[in-house]
Amino acid sequence: MALATQFFIRAPHKPGTLAQVCSELAKVAVNITAIMASQDEAGGLRIVATPQPAARRVLENMGLPFSEEEVLAVRVTDRPGALGKITRKLADAGINIEYAYGSIVKGGSRALIILKVPDPKKAADLV
Repeated sequence: MALATQFFIRAPHKPGTLAQVCSELAKVAVNITAIMASQDEAGGLRIVATPQPAARRVLENMGLPFSEEEVLAVRVTDRPGALGKITRKLADAGINIEYAYGSIVKGGSRALIILKVPDPKKAADLV
């Protein structure tokens, strides 16, 4: 179990915004390892990217308001019940999951799941 820094970017909801952010990050070799784009009540983009200092500079130079928050980055095997086992441990410890997103490459053996929890360090110790 690992902790990761997630950037929460408050970007305009219009065509091309995601393309612009991704393109600018790519120009300086920033790799996006996880992404969630939504226009819910909070809105915006959530990304986990490395190297973080370069990503931070790009966002600042673009003039996009953003914040950073610690999240849980979990690698789970691609089989039924793997995510349930981890989320059950968190639930049994009384840790609420505010949201989750993830991805897996077809044919890959493990998925990357990002979990937003109130106390990521405590959660990391549990799973």
